[in-house]
Order: sequence, then C-alpha cells, then structure tokens
Amino acid sequence: MKRVASGFATGFATGLANFLCALALLAAGPASAAPAGIRQFDADSLGTLLATQKGQPFVLVLWSLDCPFCEASLRTLSKKMRADKNLRVVTLGTDTLSDPRNATLMEQRLAALGLAANAWALGAQPAEQLRYAVDRQWHGELPRSYWFGADGVGAAKSGLISARAVDRFLSRRH
Repeated sequence: MKRVASGFATGFATGLANFLCALALLAAGPASAAPAGIRQFDADSLGTLLATQKGQPFVLVLWSLDCPFCEASLRTLSKKMRADKNLRVVTLGTDTLSDPRNATLMEQRLAALGLAANAWALGAQPAEQLRYAVDRQWHGELPRSYWFGADGVGAAKSGLISARAVDRFLSRRH
C-alpha cells in the first residue's frame, strides 16, 4: 500500500508540473506572435485592411526587409507624410511574421520612419496564397503599391515610389 501511495504522489507531482508548464506556455502566447503594432495578413485579411481606411484615399505599399527600392520608397512616403498629415499609408511587409527576428526588424524599421501606425505583414500561410489574396495579377515583384481613392478603387504600380508619384496622388485626392 505504501508503494502505491508513493507512486501516486510521484505521478501526481509530475502531472501537476507538466500542467503548470503547459499553462505557462499558453499564457506566454505563441513564439511567432506579431509585435503589437504589426497585424498579421492572412488570405482573408484584405477586406479588413481596406475597411480600416473607412473610405479615405490611401497608399498600400508592399515591401521587404532586403529590398533597397522598398527602403527608398518607404523613406519617400515617410517624408511626404511629415509634409502632409492627411497622407494615409498602409504597409504590408512580405517578410513573414512567423520569424520573430523578421517581426522585430520590420517593427523597428517602420517605427524609425513613422510608418508603424498601419502596419501589416504576411502571416503563416504560403506566400503564393497571400500574394494571390492581395492581387491575382501580382507575381511578387517589389516594391508594389496600390493607390486607393476614397471610392475604394485602387491602381497598382510596381517599382520605386517617387516623390512625384506621391504628389500626383495628393493633387487628385484634394
């Protein structure tokens, strides 16, 4: 009888320890969780992203950490936003949030440029599926931008975003 009680106590203690460890992991959340300012973009997120702009004109720019033309485009948009507070920019990082290092680097880069307020990045679904969800005609070239009017209609553009392109957008918007 003593051996059974001892075995029960040991099993109970081990089970309790495992339960508490599992509970702590659940409380901590997934390791791939996005930083607070970056929202995860999944195959069904485009409608939500568009709705966040509430019928206002805005630029959606797709970018990557390792794309020098993306960096230049983000800098141009940042500079123009400082000059015109009504310019709305939404960023969609093509580096996946499932890599915590990418998530941190994206958040830091966007924060440094003042572009962290409306930040999204690809989620865990396959990149091809997410590209298709954004635009069936887009094959992954970067930078890629979409210039949306208040009516919600967007025009796609691949390549470097110039100050002149932003100025044209702003002049049509007013």
